[in-house]
Amino acid sequence: MESALVPKTEGTYDAETGLLVPQAAIWMVFITIFMDTLAATISTPALPYYARSFNISNAAIGYLYASWSFTSAFCAPVLGKLSDQVGRRKVLIASLVGAGIANLGQACAGNYYELLAWRAFSGVWAAVGNSAQVYLSDVCSPAVLPDYMSKLSAVPSLAMTFGPGLGGGLSKFGLSIPVLVDGLLSLAAAGLCYIYLPESPSWVADREKPKTASVEASSSSSADVPPSVKVLAFSAVFQGISFGTAVSMTAITLDAKLGFDSLHVGFTFVLAALATLATSIWGTSRVQQRVGLKNTAVLGSVFGGAFSLLMAIVPGVWTTVIFLCLSRVGVSLRGGSSGTILTKFTNPSNRGSVFAMQQFALNIGRLLGPVISGHLAVRDPITLPWLFSAVCSLISALILLAVQMPDLPESQQSVSRMVRGFTDLKGAADSLELEYGSAEDCQALGEYVGGLLTKRRYRWVSRRDAIYSMLDKLLPELSSGACDHVQDLERLMKHVEQMQKDFQNVQSRDC
Repeated sequence: MESALVPKTEGTYDAETGLLVPQAAIWMVFITIFMDTLAATISTPALPYYARSFNISNAAIGYLYASWSFTSAFCAPVLGKLSDQVGRRKVLIASLVGAGIANLGQACAGNYYELLAWRAFSGVWAAVGNSAQVYLSDVCSPAVLPDYMSKLSAVPSLAMTFGPGLGGGLSKFGLSIPVLVDGLLSLAAAGLCYIYLPESPSWVADREKPKTASVEASSSSSADVPPSVKVLAFSAVFQGISFGTAVSMTAITLDAKLGFDSLHVGFTFVLAALATLATSIWGTSRVQQRVGLKNTAVLGSVFGGAFSLLMAIVPGVWTTVIFLCLSRVGVSLRGGSSGTILTKFTNPSNRGSVFAMQQFALNIGRLLGPVISGHLAVRDPITLPWLFSAVCSLISALILLAVQMPDLPESQQSVSRMVRGFTDLKGAADSLELEYGSAEDCQALGEYVGGLLTKRRYRWVSRRDAIYSMLDKLLPELSSGACDHVQDLERLMKHVEQMQKDFQNVQSRDC
């Protein structure tokens, strides 16, 4: 069955939205990510308590989280390659269905080993977020892609403001209920995608190219990975360890230190998610402008590690909660900068390989973090896991600090200053898309031009054909490339300036 939404003509971006698909499809992607994250965060506060109902240790809980990271580390890259072969839409729907079935299995587990197996099976389908990013990259024009990507990154934080609290409340009806709801929401999201999400037109167009060209492109993209990307991946391993520790140990530490139950843990996660959301919306870009992209990521890693350790060692309920929220501010700064840093080392021919390497490194870290911190929590569930997390954050920051950011050639940079008031794309490598004004834009331009011709005494009503001919000659066609386009505009302005001098010497024959 095809989607109810019809994509636009192949290769043609909508003049209003800059998309290859109806804007409703983008909202469908956002809704999918919201529901997927909501489903996952509903079960997060209750999962450790649910696992403990099978009489297991903290180390076993660490293995529970690690099993998801283990399977996702190896299966996510496979799903990414599969999306290139069978389509973005199919892989996204399959991931949601697989995750839904896995969570229903977890809710019905009869013992710890069944729960562990279903948890590992859930990690097999952990490609929803990656598939959404790939889909947006396919259907968004370069002009609107950053905006839609930033909105996509804020969606999980928004879902986290509702999920943990809802999960904590549902746990009062049974510790398996949040996990059951997790699965049902994933299946509901899969149904919505099946009905309303069209396939990526870019992927369809790429599949219609000759196979030889596709083979050559794939071979070249896998071979050209800059060495600095491997250093970034090494930093991502320690970043993943710190993140995996935080996800798996927060509930355990809050229980051991403050006696929190699943409900209180859920509300604490809500506050932490609000801190993350606020940072993503208002903080990250401002810090980047002040200290730079890489320094923001380094600062975020140090900030997150330091406050997570303070959260563990400083007494008091509110100080613990506040320091936990501040640690999530650091995590948000690092996460909001890492992807942009990675793009500095990529081009269209190697971007898939580079991001797959980074995701694999993160997942390896998320695998190691819960296992090691779970064993540390057997000895000390309050301090040792967070000391370990803070050290890993510091190591990740030091490795990232050593990475030399590339000096991009002028052809790949954009200049913020306006060039003659027409464009801010000087030096951009992309071709310029045609701009079609809305009805309001056309009306405003018509009123301005008509008023200008009236004030300057042109007979623009009675001599309309002559005026149209003059405008046609005064506005020659410009180049499609951004660099050539800017040069055309410079020459056009000089031409207009000379024509103004010439017109001043000519008297109107219609007087």
